[in-house]
Amino acid sequence: MKKLLFIIAVSAATAGTSLAQTPATATVPAQAGTTPAPDQLAQRRAQYLGKELGLTANQQARLGPILMAQRQQLQLLREQRTTGGRKLGTAQDLKASETRTDEQIKTVLTPEQFTKFSQMRDEQREKMREHRAANANAPAAQPE
Repeated sequence: MKKLLFIIAVSAATAGTSLAQTPATATVPAQAGTTPAPDQLAQRRAQYLGKELGLTANQQARLGPILMAQRQQLQLLREQRTTGGRKLGTAQDLKASETRTDEQIKTVLTPEQFTKFSQMRDEQREKMREHRAANANAPAAQPE
């Protein structure tokens, strides 16, 4: 009887510790605050635009590299600003990048799709402005 109780106790202890371990193949979820890679962001954006604008598979495939190039350009401008301390001319560079991207996107989308695309972008900008204004006016948390 003692042997049986001993075996049950050891089995229970072993089973409990084995369940507590995570397998080596488990994926680690993205941490809050981390930004996905530019190619992932471009791919997500192409899929989103494909759904929202009703793009064909061909249009979506042609849009992917354009959005990827835009993400890379924005990342380069961001790095120049943070590492080089360059602030002057950044707004002009952003505007030029957006103009180039818009011209490329116009060749892929129909006029109706591009109009909707422009409206969606303008709405998103307005939401961002409102969000920034709300956060700028919010009182800072005071320590207790």
